[in-house]
Amino acid sequence: MRVTPYQVSLIGEMELPRDRRSPRAARAAVGAWLGEDHPAGYNARLVVSELVTNSVLYADGSSAVRLRLYDFGRHIRVEVEDSGIRCAIPLLGVPQSDVENPAKEGGRGLFIVESVSDCWGIEILRDPAGCIVWSHIPLQE
Repeated sequence: MRVTPYQVSLIGEMELPRDRRSPRAARAAVGAWLGEDHPAGYNARLVVSELVTNSVLYADGSSAVRLRLYDFGRHIRVEVEDSGIRCAIPLLGVPQSDVENPAKEGGRGLFIVESVSDCWGIEILRDPAGCIVWSHIPLQE
C-alpha cells in the first residue's frame, strides 16, 4: 500500500491568560486565522471555546493557556495546552439531562467536542508539567 504524504502547517498560535475573557479572545483569533467561510470554522471556534474555558476553569496553578491551530489537509487540529501543577484530566462522564436540571449551565463542553470532532484526546506533559487537549475537526461541505 502506498501512503501519500501530506503537509501539516501551523495556522496560528497564541498565549492567553487564565482569565474569563480568554475563550472569547481564542474564538476571535480562530475566526481571524481561518476566515468566516472556512469549512471547519464554526466547529473550530466552538471546540476552542470549550477547551480554553476548561483550561481557564480547571488547570491548577497554570498562569497561561497556549492555543495552536494546525491544517492537516482533511481536518483542522486544535491544541489547548496548560501548564498546571497537576493536570486536570478532562473526562467525558455521564451527562445530566436538561430535564433533570434545566438550569444547569455547565458540563456539556466535552460532549460538544466529542460530537463535532473526528477524534480528540489528551497528552500529558512531564517536563514542564501540564497537558495538551487536542481535537481533529473535519472539513464540512
